[in-house]
Amino acid sequence: MSELTFLEIDTDAEVEKIIRQLDRFKDKLGAPAVLQKVVKTTAQKVKTQLVKDAKKRYALVDESGLKDQNKGAPRVTTQKGAAVSAVITSKGSMQDIMAFLTQPNTKTGAAAAQILNEGREKELKKGNLKAFVTRFASGHVAIVQRRGENRLPVKKLLSPAVPHMLGNEEVRKQAETLAFQIMQKEMEKQIRKITAAT
Repeated sequence: MSELTFLEIDTDAEVEKIIRQLDRFKDKLGAPAVLQKVVKTTAQKVKTQLVKDAKKRYALVDESGLKDQNKGAPRVTTQKGAAVSAVITSKGSMQDIMAFLTQPNTKTGAAAAQILNEGREKELKKGNLKAFVTRFASGHVAIVQRRGENRLPVKKLLSPAVPHMLGNEEVRKQAETLAFQIMQKEMEKQIRKITAAT
């Protein structure tokens, strides 16, 4: 089971900025509420973008891992009060390789899979052990590979967990940049609402 924190927003500097912008108004207590709304909205929008980016990057056939938090879909946790914060995390196990673009084995060739959209389909084999599609007694269909020359045992082939899919360095940097861009826009929007109402 993998767990990864993608983004944690430190809001101390942002609180001070909001208070300075609201300084000419008597009710400075609006600042924590404004910040709470800004941080929550920012985190939700970044989470949505993380999922969109994963769909673009990976050759997924089954996107349930990006939608179901039990399988690793990112979730937002917020903290209220004096220390307003939001954290985006993902926790999930490795996925069945059939969640990605795959081709069944043929009489002479191994089953194949494509993980990245920019990549290409590759045969799944280790030495002379070729992967193949099988149906287990439970009815579950998977791509497996023998562990040795004997017929059994076989191992089910797995692919990256959702936290790994979302957590590469490029995706994290994009998420951080996006978070602060969205935060600034949302903060300006909330401040305009407050100043227009006074």
